[in-house]
Amino acid sequence: MTQSDTYWNAELYDRLNKPHRVWAAALLDELALNGDETVMDAGCGSGSVTFMLRDRLPNGKLYAVDGSPEMIEQLTTSIAKQSFSNIVPVHADLTDFTLPEPVDVIFSNAVFHWIHDDDGLFGSLLRALKPGGRLRAQCGGGDNISKLMAIVDAVSARDPFAEHLNGIEEAKNFRTPESAVAAMERAGWADARADTYDAPVELPDPDEADAYLRTIILRVHMRHLPESHHDAYIRAVLHEYIERHGPPFTVYYVRLNLWATRPPE
Repeated sequence: MTQSDTYWNAELYDRLNKPHRVWAAALLDELALNGDETVMDAGCGSGSVTFMLRDRLPNGKLYAVDGSPEMIEQLTTSIAKQSFSNIVPVHADLTDFTLPEPVDVIFSNAVFHWIHDDDGLFGSLLRALKPGGRLRAQCGGGDNISKLMAIVDAVSARDPFAEHLNGIEEAKNFRTPESAVAAMERAGWADARADTYDAPVELPDPDEADAYLRTIILRVHMRHLPESHHDAYIRAVLHEYIERHGPPFTVYYVRLNLWATRPPE
């Protein structure tokens, strides 16, 4: 990916990522935090889920780590506005980072599918934990959004889009439960397990569906297309998808759950 492909519109993403917050809330309930732990939010984005996590750490500390400077900038601004003293924003690549101190828990929501380097990711996360610390994460996996991407690929192969989109590759790594467990065990994790479940998201409002595609799912495609092609491209994807699969416009997500612990020393 080019540097421009890593750009995120943090403000728009924060307004549109309601499904991600719903998924995150279920994970946070499962964590059953005591409230005094030191926790890492791996891939914190603009901070909407980070603040949900902070609410469960009244006496704890939270390292919010993300590789996007735009996301960290917005998070830092939000922290300052709310005068939070126990959130530490960290701009770093999740495959190669070092925190000021080891943490008790690593939490991540809707992030790991953007990372292809399994060894770098799971190795760095393991080193960030205290012995006996735990990982709880969720991301896209298996056949995640495959129905949508089949339409996207077909539209992208046509004129006038093909000359701009031919050969682009997105850093999406939709692991199977088996491949995820193998990667975690290879990095040295204990008690590694994984599963998937279906989580369809309906976007019946055409404007919301349009914005969601532009900002989240087809963000990289938008960066490669001239602005004059954006509207026609999104209209074509939405029209053909609904023609094939029927209304309302539905994104068929598959979520990959991950659990693991760092072995005690």
